[in-house]
Order: sequence, then C-alpha cells, then structure tokens
Amino acid sequence: MFLLSVLLVPIAFATPQSQVDPFDQMFEKNTLVMMLIVPESGEIVAANPAASRFYGYSIDKLTQMNIGDINDLSPEAIAEERKLAKLENRNYFVFRHRTADGSSRTVEVSSVPIDYQGARLLFSIIADISDFRATQESLWHYQNRLEKMVATQTEQIEKQKDHQLVITSLIIFLLGAGLAVMWLVLSKSRRTEYELKLERRRLDEIIRGTHVGTWEWHIPSGELVINERWAEILGYQKEELTPASFETWKKLCHSDDFSRASKEIEAAFSDHDPFYECEFRMLHKDGFWVWVLAKGKIMEWDRNRQPLRMAGTHQDINETKRLYLQFEHMAHTDTLTGALNRVAFKQRADVVMAQARQQSAHFALLFIDLDGFKKINDTYGHDAGDCVLIETTKRMGHSIRNSDTLARLGGDEFAVILEYTSQPDDAARVATKIIASLDKPFDVGDGQQARLSASIGIACYPEHGESVEQLLNCSDAAMYYAKKSLSGGTYAFCEPEHLSSSPHDDQN
Repeated sequence: MFLLSVLLVPIAFATPQSQVDPFDQMFEKNTLVMMLIVPESGEIVAANPAASRFYGYSIDKLTQMNIGDINDLSPEAIAEERKLAKLENRNYFVFRHRTADGSSRTVEVSSVPIDYQGARLLFSIIADISDFRATQESLWHYQNRLEKMVATQTEQIEKQKDHQLVITSLIIFLLGAGLAVMWLVLSKSRRTEYELKLERRRLDEIIRGTHVGTWEWHIPSGELVINERWAEILGYQKEELTPASFETWKKLCHSDDFSRASKEIEAAFSDHDPFYECEFRMLHKDGFWVWVLAKGKIMEWDRNRQPLRMAGTHQDINETKRLYLQFEHMAHTDTLTGALNRVAFKQRADVVMAQARQQSAHFALLFIDLDGFKKINDTYGHDAGDCVLIETTKRMGHSIRNSDTLARLGGDEFAVILEYTSQPDDAARVATKIIASLDKPFDVGDGQQARLSASIGIACYPEHGESVEQLLNCSDAAMYYAKKSLSGGTYAFCEPEHLSSSPHDDQN
C-alpha cells in the first residue's frame, strides 16, 4: 500500500505512523482481487498482491494503467452490460479482462464508492468466473437437450399410439398380432424411459460438479425435491430435511426476506417472465444466517396456464454478501466517529423530507459547529482532537432519541435530524441538552483537560424551507449568527435576516 499512500498524501489527514488502518490491512492481505479506481478517469490508484497475481502485472505496472487497458470489451459492449445490470437490478458487472499473457478471463466486478483518506474512489472486487460461466453454459446445454429429447420421444409415443388404434380397429380379428404390436410399443416406451433416466443421471453429475444446491418444486402438492448440496449449505444432511416441502423452505427462510422472495416467485407465475432470481437469508443448523442466491424457472404448466413444476439452484453467497454489506457500511459511515457521513446524511434527509410531505408532518434540522475545537488541535495535537471528536459524538448521541439522526458533515461540523418535532420548543430543548452535554471537560491525555462548546442553528420544516438544501442553508446561517453575534455556546432559530450574513469560517 506504499504507492497508495504516496498518491493520497496531498489529501490524507495527518495520522501517527504507529496507527495501522484496518482497511489497508484487509486490502493488502485479502486473497480476493481488489483495486481502488478513480471513478471519472478509470485510473487504477492501487492494487493488492492478489490483483498482481491474477493479471500477471506488477503492482507498480498496474497503478500506471487505466481500467480500460485491461477491459477486453468495446466501449459499446461495456455500456450494454451496465444497462443490462441496471435492468436486472444487479449490484455487479460481468466483463472480459485481459491478463499480461494475452489471455482473456470472464470476471464479475463489484464496486462501491468509498471516501478513502479524503479522496472519492471506487473500491472494486474482481472475481474470476470463467470456469463457472463455462459450466453454466454446459448445464443449460444438457438441460435443453433433455427437454428436446422428452418432447421428441413424447411426440413419437403419441404418434405410435394413434397408429396402434388404427391398426387395432382394422385387424381386430387378429388379436395375437395386436398384442404383439402393443408389446413392441411398451418395450420402446420402457427403452425411452431408461434413456431419460440415464440422461438425467448425467445432468445430475454435471450439477454436482458446479457445487450448487438444486431443487424441484411440485407446486400443487408443495413437495420439494432437493439434492445433498442444498442441505449442506445449511449444515444438514439431506436425510434430515427429507421429505422436504415448500413449508421447509419457508421455515428456514428469514422472515424479513420471505415476503420479498414470495413476490419474486409470484412474478414468475405470471407467465410473462417465468424466470426467478432472489437473494435471501436461511437459518443454518448451528443457529446463524446464511445468504443464498436462488435462481429458478417454471418448467411445466397445466392446460389453464397454471404453474405445475419449478426447478432451480441455490448458491452460497454468504462471504460475498458479508463483504458487500461491510463495505456498504464503510461507504456511509464516518470512519473516525462512527456517525453517518455527509452522503448518508443527505440520503436520510431526503427520505425524512419525503415522509414529512406525504404525512404532513414536521421535523427539525440542527446544524452544529464546535466552538474552540481548533484551539484544542493547535494546543494538544490532532490525536487529542480526534479523541475529542469521538467523545463529542457519543455525548451528542446520548442527547437525542434513537429515532433521530446524527451525522458528521466534516471537520467539527455536525448535523441532527429530529423527526416528528411539531413544536420549535422541542428542537430548542434538544439543542440545550446537546450544549449542556459538552460542558463537561474533555480528557486530552497526560492528565490534561480541555473545554469546548457548540453553536447550533435550528431550521424547522416547513416553516423555514421546503427542501433539504433550504433547511441546511437556513440552519447554517442561524448557527453562524449564534457563533458570531451571540458569542457561541448557544442556539438560534433560522430568521430571514440571518441568510444575508457572510458564511461562517472554520477558525474556531
């Protein structure tokens, strides 16, 4: 990660050399292929050793390249894949990447935006799925062959039965000959059935090679036929779950995910799109939850176009899902204090605003700036300042309700959303409580203590604005008024005359 550190020095905060970033450790030592990429240009900022081994380039070489240098697809094909991923609601892309030896590999790219040391980068995890894609194509090939063979043999049997009836009606007096014909037909049917079983056995062997769980659901009866891998994903032997049914799956599926998965199944029943795909959690035998990717298709319908049989697979995606959720949390959380970051705060504010408009509800937005924080940094150092920010976040968190939202917007600026706050006095009481929580001295090490206070601007919806931007601007101006005109350590409500004031500076 030395190169990454060099690249990001102009935007990185000063941190002690003894402090080890857990993200750097994970990035460097993880066996997954990982890269940090500049979103606008595609420039590769950093790559871990796993990426170097996979692509065959040194890390120095990779960080001199652009992601387009290793993408084997044309810009048109890349655009089509992004469009397809959006239509399919996928959080990953499938590309072809070219390695140093000239070979091309099919890869699955999962990217999330992160704020790393002050820079906005794309954190990408690349998984080689070339072998899986080849096996998947082979699996569908055999399945299509099986379906065509069943249709052909069924058609042949029907024709032979019709022919048999005609012959029987014409030569009924030759009973012996008729019995002989019937015997030949039955023998051929048995042979066809044997060939179907043999073909299905071959298909089962291919499925076992892909290491996925398979299921076949007989919809009217609810009977569920599973293979050993389906049970193994959940820590069971197949015999422990047999006989299985739709209720078996419902019992093991997480209640929060079951309704969503049921809607996806009902959509497949519509006959417009018989395919089904969904991610959900299932309960492991040892008591923990396992993320599973389920795919399936309606294989048989009755005369009224009602589904009779559905078949598909289960794939264990627990580790991939865990990493995704972990990095998603990192992308929305301030790494120092654990509060929401500016991006997550804006998203939450938009949701609260939409709910308030729909329900004709009220809420308040508090803009908080710490008084005297710069002096603590200058006097005791940035490590002491970081400790003060962490403790400040805890104290403010204890001063608000669990349903309220606290975020660090940057530096020593914070914001709070107070939902369902119908009276301005309610917001004033919370502001007073926050200011009082910061009155207690802060321990900055070596037996020393420091003091600070806070200036708070309050904007209420809809009195002071009908958009998040208006409320932020209004509360920011009110905070500036409290800091400069009221000497800080207090709060002020948004007033029209405050908006004409000059913006606040960061020299506390």
